[in-house]
Amino acid sequence: MSPAFTPSDGDGQRSAHTAAGRGTARRRFLSGIAVAVTAGLAGCGSLRSDESAAFYDGDWHAYGNGPENRNRVTGGAPEPEEAAPMVPADWAYGPPVVRDDVVYFAAERRVVAIGVDGTEAWTQRLEGEAFGAPALDPDRGRLYVPMRSAGSSDLDPEPASVTAFAPDDGDRLATYRVGDEATYGVSVVDGDVYARSATACVRLGPDGTERWRRSLDPLVYDEYNLGDSTATQIPPAVTGDAVYVPDRDALVKLDRESGEERWRVDVDTPYAASATDGRGVVQTGHQEVVAVDHAGEERWRRDLHSRAAAALAGDDVYVAAGDLHELDAGSGETTWRAHLPSEGTAAPVVTDDAVLVAGSGVRAFRRDVEGIFDPDRLRWELGASHATAYASPVVAAGRLFVVGPFGLKVHER
Repeated sequence: MSPAFTPSDGDGQRSAHTAAGRGTARRRFLSGIAVAVTAGLAGCGSLRSDESAAFYDGDWHAYGNGPENRNRVTGGAPEPEEAAPMVPADWAYGPPVVRDDVVYFAAERRVVAIGVDGTEAWTQRLEGEAFGAPALDPDRGRLYVPMRSAGSSDLDPEPASVTAFAPDDGDRLATYRVGDEATYGVSVVDGDVYARSATACVRLGPDGTERWRRSLDPLVYDEYNLGDSTATQIPPAVTGDAVYVPDRDALVKLDRESGEERWRVDVDTPYAASATDGRGVVQTGHQEVVAVDHAGEERWRRDLHSRAAAALAGDDVYVAAGDLHELDAGSGETTWRAHLPSEGTAAPVVTDDAVLVAGSGVRAFRRDVEGIFDPDRLRWELGASHATAYASPVVAAGRLFVVGPFGLKVHER
């Protein structure tokens, strides 16, 4: 199947799109959809036409769909009926971001912008390896891409950095060093950039001025045979007065203004993003999931082993830990479970009526079905070739975007 977009050969050169070129790209995109529809989506089940509202039609500016890392969108989760490749990539670990029907995707040593219809794209080469989800600052016209440098080692660590691009044309604006080895994730709030690297949490002003830097330890990956390529979805969770990040064996609250540590709570081997809402913070870990309030007081602690961040939706917390668990946000008790054939570091994504989980394929589970193990909970699934276990699905622009073994795909209803 021909991809919807082929990157240009030049460094930062915008793709030429005459009227004829746009028509060719559009035909290529539609051809990809036609082939995918003919082949069928492996494992998809039936869906009642009145069961779900349309996919969320807005933007997705950063991992988690916001600086609190909740992974929550409005709208429904209808069964995707069409699929097409958007951007080919052999080593893709982070999800895209979406704004005004343009998708921004970073993988390997490049970042790509492509319209949801397959046209009007640019590509930029990166000085290092893309490492995690980009983040958009639409008000200031900046796209931030977290990176790591190839060849980094404990004896000779290379810089961890964030590079800013102009989202409209791909011009490289600046590169900021945020620590050593790798940049785990980045959040943007009110123009400021918050980055968690392997060695620090850093706050930068809109002009790149360093406001503060707090040293942290690298998170544990190799000791559990994960490899640090999975450390691609760990942006700081930012609220009005705080920044929440995992340290090597703790959840840490930093003062947003000064960067001073306010408290830390023990969590066994966390290596996923913190998620926060009005109740407090949920931190997953290799041996447990811990919930605390904003003062650092423990709300509950569960013996659930999760490599992926939690997703938050009102009274519900979703954790992929062997099975997908819906937990009561107040008590931490499991209200229902659904079997997952495999799990990775991709956090669930919650819509009004379903929970989407990427692992060995993508699965949508009904939120409102009664019973701990109700067999009717699974609504639909995409086969194993459709998704990796490291990048969460993205729901935006009325579509479902999925990172698979060979790059980025788009699924439409």
